Amino acid sequence: VYVTEFAQYGSLQNLMKHKTSDDVDMKIRIKFMIDAAKGILYLHENGILHRDIKPNNILVFSININEKINAKLTDFGSSRNINMLMTNMTFTKGVGTPVYMAPEVLKHEKYNKCADLYSFGVTMCQCFKWGDVYLNKHFKFPWQIAEFVSDGNRVEQPKEISSELFDIITKCWCQKPEARPSIEETVFLLNKNDMRIQFN
Repeated sequence: VYVTEFAQYGSLQNLMKHKTSDDVDMKIRIKFMIDAAKGILYLHENGILHRDIKPNNILVFSININEKINAKLTDFGSSRNINMLMTNMTFTKGVGTPVYMAPEVLKHEKYNKCADLYSFGVTMCQCFKWGDVYLNKHFKFPWQIAEFVSDGNRVEQPKEISSELFDIITKCWCQKPEARPSIEETVFLLNKNDMRIQFN
């Protein structure tokens, strides 16, 4: 028997489709990302890469800020034990979604936990912006995104996102994997921003 928890709002992707940014304020969006980051932290501490972090794989349980847990990371079908990756195998075939894939994954190079951080950076950008990171008018096909990212380009700061939050995103989607923060550090930075909003 396969049992899953019931997520009232479905995925974060689903929520973004059906609720406006006015319905879901920035404070709760930061909380979604803190919850998801804690899920990634749990995996990384146990030597596992998720490899497909995106809004579709974050389930939303509540949009009430007073709930202990508002969102959870899901879909571990692509996950791999990091020890297996140490043999320099590249599990890129059919894994991940180009929009969220790190440059090293797109280039079929070997990768590690840092690739999850990149995907999380793009996911944060989408969540905080409450809309697509790559607009259709500029990127009609997924390969255009792949080319853009592989060449070291990133989108500019969306007007919906504060400089402090965009700074966290920028750190996570850095071109050089080793320059990206750990997930622990990312949780710390998100919590710091969450406190700042709380007391402003």
